[in-house]
Amino acid sequence: MGKELSAPLLRTARLLDLVPYLHANQGISIKELSVEFGVTQTQIQSDLTTLWMCGLPGYTPLELIDLEFESGYVTIRNASTLAKPRKISFDEGLALLLGLQLLTERIPSDRLDLREDIDVLSERLSRNLGVPKTLRISSEIDPEISQQLIYALKSSSDVEISYHSLYSDKVSTRRISPQIMYEEDERSYVQAHCHLSNSLRIFRIDRILSCLVTDKVDVGEHEIDTTNLIELTLSQKTDKNQISYEIRVISATRDIAERFGIQSVLKEQGNQAAQLVQLQSFSEEWVERAVLATGADIELTRPADIRQEVYNRAKSLLNRYTSK
Repeated sequence: MGKELSAPLLRTARLLDLVPYLHANQGISIKELSVEFGVTQTQIQSDLTTLWMCGLPGYTPLELIDLEFESGYVTIRNASTLAKPRKISFDEGLALLLGLQLLTERIPSDRLDLREDIDVLSERLSRNLGVPKTLRISSEIDPEISQQLIYALKSSSDVEISYHSLYSDKVSTRRISPQIMYEEDERSYVQAHCHLSNSLRIFRIDRILSCLVTDKVDVGEHEIDTTNLIELTLSQKTDKNQISYEIRVISATRDIAERFGIQSVLKEQGNQAAQLVQLQSFSEEWVERAVLATGADIELTRPADIRQEVYNRAKSLLNRYTSK
C-alpha cells in the first residue's frame, strides 16, 4: 500500500490542480468548486486566499496570480505558467502502466469493453512516457485460475484443484469450497473448506496448478465468520499439527536465512555461527528435506525422532554413492 500524503502535501497538490481547473471553468461558484474538490467552502476560500499570494519571483502585482472571488464566483488571471494540469512523473506513469497490465490479466476474457478501455489508456501512457506499450511484469498467478476462483465465490460453487504443497513437495488433488480471497505479504490466498481434510484451509493461489469449477454447494454448510480474517489465519497457524524444532547454525549463509525465515534473528545476533534457533513447522517431512538440503551449514538438534530420520536419509544417500 502506498504511503498516504500528509495534509500540507495534499493541500499543495490541490492548489496546483485548482489553477488549471479555474482557467477552464471561469466564473464557477465557490460552492461548486468545494464539491468538485471534496472540501468545505471555508477550505476552498482559504486555498484561494493562498493562491492570491502566489506568483513568480518579484512578487509585485504584475507577477502574482490575480483572483476574484468576493462575490462567491471565482475568476483567475495572470496564471498562465500553471494553466496546464499537472503531469504524472515517469515513476507514477510506469506504475500505472504495469497496474493496467495486471488488471488485464485479472479481467474475464469476455469483458472486451474493459479490455479496450485499458488498451486505450495503456497506449496513451506509453506514448507520453516514451516506453513500449508491451512493457509488463510477469504474474505468478494464472489468470484463468483467478477467474475460476472468483466465479466459484460468486456462484457458491466448489472447485477441484491440483495443489503443490511446499511442505511435502507433493501435488495433490482436492475439492474445496472457496470462501474468501485476499492478499497478505504480497501473496494472494484463497480461504476454503477442504473436503479432503474436512477442515478450513488457506491455499496460496500461485501454487494452484489447475482449477475446475464443479457443482454448487449449500452456502450455509461450511459458512464461517470472516469478519476477522487475521484471527482465522492465526488459528490456522497454531494448528495442533504444528511441531517445534531447533537448529544450530554452523554457517550463517543467505540460503539458511531465507530457507528457514531467520533473517531477523541472524541480523540481531550479528550473523554469528554456532547459534541455536527455535523454529516451528507444520510438516516433519519439510524439516527433514530442508535440513538435508543445507548440507553442513546447520545441525538439527531436536526433536530426536526427526533428527534420527535425517540421519537415516543421509546415510541411505551416502550408501547409494558408495555402492556405485
